[in-house]
Amino acid sequence: MEMGYFPCVAWSKTDSSPKEVLKDFLETRPSQRWLMVGHHAAHCDAQLWTAWHCSVRRFLRNTQLARTIDAEFIRFLAGTHHISEAFQRAGVSSSDLGGWLIYLPEISPNGSVEEGILPNQEYLQFFEKTSFEILESLNLIVSDSTLKHDLDNATKLGMNTDGLVMENFEDALIGFILSSEFNT
Repeated sequence: MEMGYFPCVAWSKTDSSPKEVLKDFLETRPSQRWLMVGHHAAHCDAQLWTAWHCSVRRFLRNTQLARTIDAEFIRFLAGTHHISEAFQRAGVSSSDLGGWLIYLPEISPNGSVEEGILPNQEYLQFFEKTSFEILESLNLIVSDSTLKHDLDNATKLGMNTDGLVMENFEDALIGFILSSEFNT
């Protein structure tokens, strides 16, 4: 599923604690389509698009396990059925110095499970404008971090990386997300 750049930006904190940042973020975010995850949770565009697609598909079918799209997305990132475990694995922790601000695009008006699920065409413009407003309002700094494959960070998500070689990392990561459909 090659869909290009996923709408996310890395951030680092200033003098606020991660707990304060999350509290302020949850009070001011434009919708539940905006979320924050720990710096270790996002590895590549394919991972994020796969979690987005799985979440959106579950909501379209009304078979989601979480009440909100952001929690469902985090559940898929963390490869689990358990919402609280997903937040422990993928969420921003009290020791994090930064993380990722993520936007979950609305689906295209013609999108359906049968016809195919694609994001609304305007999602990147909306993300770029709104993400910087959100970060500025939270007094967070845009970080120059980029998405990258990292075995240690995948382990923090709960993924078994024993014997995994980097050439197979992305495929294993996608499999990990899809396994949340089956792992309890």
